[in-house]
Amino acid sequence: MKKTPPAPTPRPTLNTPAETEPGMGLGTAAAIYFALALLYFLPAFLPGRHIFGTDYTQSSYFYYDFISQRTAEGRLAQWVPYVYGGVPLFSNAGSTFYPLRWVADFLLPTTKFFPLLFWFQFGVAGVGMYLLARELGCRKWVAFVAGLAYQWTGILTSWVYAGHDGRIIVGTFVPLFFYFIHRGVRTASLAPFAGLAATTGFVLLSFQIQNAYYLLLAGGIWAVYCLVRLREGRSAAALAKAAALGVLAIGFGFVVASVNFLPFLDYVAASPRGATGGRGYEFSTSFSMPARAILGLAVPEQVGATIQNEAGEYVFPVYRGENGFRLHTEYVGATVLLLVALGAYYARRNRYFWFFGGLGFFFLTLSLGGNTPLYRLYWSVLPGLKRFRAPDLAYFILAFSLVAMAALALERLAEVRAAAARRRPGAAEEGDSPRMVTTIVAGVVVLAVLGAGVLGASSAAMAEGTVGLTPAMGWMRFALFAAAAGAVLWAWMGERLTATGALIALSLVTTADLWVMGKKFFQTVPGPEEMYAADDVVGFLQSQQAQGPFRVWPLPQQSNWPPLRNYPMHFGIEQAGGEHGNQLQRYNQFVGAGEQVFVDWHNLGADPRFLDADNVRFLITSAPIEGVPFLREVHRGSALVYENANALPRAWLVGEAIEVADPDSTLAALQSPRWDPRRNAVVETARPLGLPATPLQGGARVTRHEPDEVTVATEANRPALLVLADNMYHGWTATVDGRPAEVYRTNHTFRGVVVPAGRHEVRFRFHSAELHTGFAIYLASLGLLGAYGLFLLVRSRRRRPVEAEPAAAAG
Repeated sequence: MKKTPPAPTPRPTLNTPAETEPGMGLGTAAAIYFALALLYFLPAFLPGRHIFGTDYTQSSYFYYDFISQRTAEGRLAQWVPYVYGGVPLFSNAGSTFYPLRWVADFLLPTTKFFPLLFWFQFGVAGVGMYLLARELGCRKWVAFVAGLAYQWTGILTSWVYAGHDGRIIVGTFVPLFFYFIHRGVRTASLAPFAGLAATTGFVLLSFQIQNAYYLLLAGGIWAVYCLVRLREGRSAAALAKAAALGVLAIGFGFVVASVNFLPFLDYVAASPRGATGGRGYEFSTSFSMPARAILGLAVPEQVGATIQNEAGEYVFPVYRGENGFRLHTEYVGATVLLLVALGAYYARRNRYFWFFGGLGFFFLTLSLGGNTPLYRLYWSVLPGLKRFRAPDLAYFILAFSLVAMAALALERLAEVRAAAARRRPGAAEEGDSPRMVTTIVAGVVVLAVLGAGVLGASSAAMAEGTVGLTPAMGWMRFALFAAAAGAVLWAWMGERLTATGALIALSLVTTADLWVMGKKFFQTVPGPEEMYAADDVVGFLQSQQAQGPFRVWPLPQQSNWPPLRNYPMHFGIEQAGGEHGNQLQRYNQFVGAGEQVFVDWHNLGADPRFLDADNVRFLITSAPIEGVPFLREVHRGSALVYENANALPRAWLVGEAIEVADPDSTLAALQSPRWDPRRNAVVETARPLGLPATPLQGGARVTRHEPDEVTVATEANRPALLVLADNMYHGWTATVDGRPAEVYRTNHTFRGVVVPAGRHEVRFRFHSAELHTGFAIYLASLGLLGAYGLFLLVRSRRRRPVEAEPAAAAG
């Protein structure tokens, strides 16, 4: 007969007949978690307000709005033409197909999706931590406090400021992911593994691949530990079954996310991140967590400051140090750190406590990246790590581990108190708990005060404009909250405070402590109608659109326009650049790919042929351009706009093809003197196109230019090559007068089609078979999970009348 190990259970409830454990059940806890999340994010739900996030407001809002527009048209968004010569949406899908995002598209304006997402995810974070703590044997009220501590931990709340919805999705699912693994291994039943499959699928649908990688790595370590830890009394067959179900669950999670991964796997080789072996160790460690940022777990002010504008509003947090992209905090709160310190003594025999300690330390060393020699070993051994460039992202597993340790420590304190109250034999060993708690709490507070006097006082002066807490004051703030949490624990352990009182007090102290820091990373701004209102440059560029599609190029480091990186996209204006992060590498190479960055634009800046062939009609700068004969100023306002008189149209005809069989040689052919984009084009082909050598007369005109479809009218006196200065990618097909025509990769990154003499209509269409197949699998797998979840719900309701009486008696 199969034996299922029981879940770790708390000791019998406590001390005197007059006191009972607080009845903080899952339903009540979840209601509070979601209510707090609603209260926290309520300002972003108000009319005329928009949540702020550096990545979100600068760039991703425009993609999500584009997706919403395509959805409203009854289309599946596939191709984005507005940045970097055009990119497939799945090259950087973000949370496009995250179920909540997908449903919200039909119900809410784009501006309200992020508040809805954050409300849901922060609620999930609390519920997941509650369930995990209960699974590990913590009593209900202890699990509730743990849920609050993780729900508002600093790394999650500060990611709001950066607009990192994908990272928040992954981070908030960590406890639930660990819960399903442990429960699945313990019971070997199907339900928790179905939950694991759903959680994995949702994590992957965030498309935050690096964070998902760290979570899967941590989950694999946890699964192995659970199999070893829970092996007693289990047959090899039962353990093998649990392991197999776990592997299948993770695999099914990837199936759920096939809408992202099927098309993306085909895209990887075409992206700048697809280089075999990554881009080198220095690139992989370019965003490592500075070692001194470890102090940020307790005192974020020691490594950063908050900046305020003239109106007295918080603008953004700025961190001292070499990493200019650090827009987050490592803060985990005084309650968590104090409990971890207490746990080192009280929970020292708890194997789970030390497992999470080891897991946290491992991910701390991962976060430190190039700042520790260990990372060289990780980089060499761990598959896939070479493709990432931000080791500091691994930190969220450390934050989670610390909260788990805190929960186990608090549970152990409750067990010690209960044993002492019942005068159990042997309780005297730890019976003087108030004195030990006082000693440890006093030690933490004293260390914090010393930190204020030594580290805080010796810090460099804060930058002008800094407001809020200085480093010294930050240490004192931590000391204050540590003392408050310590006082609650001391009073509770000394039976001066009931468990209900401890629950309320610890919940208030923990939430207040974390909100003090987290709220600095949450802001709202005026809605898109005001924030993205058209300026004078947009007005001018829109007046030119009747002449056909064109690209604009705000000069790097020389232009303050656009005010937001993808702002032109809001008005249907295409940029030679923009903000994307995983654009087509062929286009990067065309405009000038760098060694340390994806693009450095040297081809456009140094060789006018590239500028002309890219259909860059307007250059935008904040300073006058002199001595360039083909540029003339056409607008002066919030920025200077120069027209490139030599810019080629989006589509044109050439009479000669420079045929290149080796794809690696096309860029060299473009850089040779032979290439004249008005007269010829470099074409990747293994066979001659057979174009005649006679003079060419005629032209081409774009008659329709939509994201997934472009129509061009051509007229020529002899066969010619139509060049369309839009990126070529697998999935683009063409017809000439309705008959299929081959699309050639032209000028290294663009499209070309041979057209016969006379008048013809050439139609380009984009259809990703992988995306549509993945979308169908995605819907089917979600339907399967939903049906199984409904089955479990119906079954539990049918069993409830039978089980209600024994459950009540057991409680």
